[in-house]
Amino acid sequence: MAFGDQGSFTDSVVRVRAIAVIAAAPLVFTGWTSCQDKEWLTFYMEYERGAVGGAVTFSVQYRLSRYLGAYVQSALAVGAVAVNADTTSNIQRELLVYGATAAGAEGFIYGPIRLGGCIEDFRVGFYESGVAGTPGDFGIDAQMGDRA
Repeated sequence: MAFGDQGSFTDSVVRVRAIAVIAAAPLVFTGWTSCQDKEWLTFYMEYERGAVGGAVTFSVQYRLSRYLGAYVQSALAVGAVAVNADTTSNIQRELLVYGATAAGAEGFIYGPIRLGGCIEDFRVGFYESGVAGTPGDFGIDAQMGDRA
């Protein structure tokens, strides 16, 4: 597949979570959604803040098998490279934050994420991280695609 070719998104959109009020920390997870044999996954998310400064924090977990644990996407910060010295880089589980910029509902896209046909299912964890006392509404749809 050429760079940028995401294959065909022939599957219908899956409702992962209907738009509803969210709780403050800690992460609350959706149920597991099957993505077995899929190549690509794109999330269509909608957040409406409950107050100025509202934000949602989310994280996607993946399972290779229902018999194994969950894996979280990570972020990598590459260390400085110097001659004659080892380089120390940092890797950490990643939480993503979307901060609302207006009073109405705001839709945003996360992805596409390359699954490579080897992920069995996924779930999304989320919480109100902006103004915990006035939580917003959050909804998640996902679309999965096969290799072209």
